Amino acid sequence: MKVLVIGGAGYVGSPLVYRLWREGHTVTVLDVLLFGGESLLPLSGADRFELVVGDLRSQAVLDEVMPGHDAVVLLGAIVGEPASNRDPELTVSTNLHGSAAVLEAAQRHGVPRLVFTSTCSNYGISGADGSINETAPLMPISPYSETKVAAEKLIMAAAGPDFHPTVLRLSTAFGMSPRMRFDLLVSDFTASAVLDGKIVIYGEQFWRPFVHVQDIAKGIELVLNADPAVISGEVFNLGANENNTQKIGLGQAVQRLVPGTDLEFVVRNEDPRSYRVDFTKVAEQLGFTVDWSIDDGIAELAPALQQGVFGDPAEPRYHN
Repeated sequence: MKVLVIGGAGYVGSPLVYRLWREGHTVTVLDVLLFGGESLLPLSGADRFELVVGDLRSQAVLDEVMPGHDAVVLLGAIVGEPASNRDPELTVSTNLHGSAAVLEAAQRHGVPRLVFTSTCSNYGISGADGSINETAPLMPISPYSETKVAAEKLIMAAAGPDFHPTVLRLSTAFGMSPRMRFDLLVSDFTASAVLDGKIVIYGEQFWRPFVHVQDIAKGIELVLNADPAVISGEVFNLGANENNTQKIGLGQAVQRLVPGTDLEFVVRNEDPRSYRVDFTKVAEQLGFTVDWSIDDGIAELAPALQQGVFGDPAEPRYHN
């Protein structure tokens, strides 16, 4: 299969690119390289790999790169609440208008599959007494989730006999990646524990689902290889029920695996995002299971931080 990965140099994208390439697929990456392209350097000059530096919003770029592919994976976006809040106009232009441009180009050039990575943040706030599945109302509360919800609707409406879009609502990502991030909760908490000996937790009672970047890559590949009848026009939450946890539970897990860590709690009665998510559908329809627990991710990252592998995790290159 020849796969175009848009945003393939990023935190989630680079593990996916390496997985697809190792599995024998031909991979093209389209990326504006906002955070550089060092994550893909080992593939430079490799067979079955091409990097195209360009903007997903450009019709000319899309018309150049799109033809001949069997599938598109659309990861490219302004990702996360802080980044989207800093520049809402850029977020709309990239996440919504850019997604529409990719959708139109895929249809124009006869690419039959599109995998769109969305977010469980679309659910906004859910009750603590139960998990929410793909049929739950969407309550976006930031430019990031608002644009993701709008793009989902465009993409799902395009499903047809010859075009098979799939939406994956990702849990909060964690794990080591060629383009590392330390502005996400698991890596943030682990870095704080290792380097400061203390984790400050805001709103310890609020829930999040988590998924390792390698498991995201595994899930996307499952969709790419699936029978179109199973995935066409479908939305899947991507993660695992056992990786739902409250912030206090995450902090305690890090404390257990990084001895000597203190926890400090800051009371917050309202949080813009608190949600427990149900992942039954992706498990039953695609056979998806995770290989990485939250504990595994902490145990993977802590030694690297202790050895100074990343230098200063507070550097801007590690944050969206």
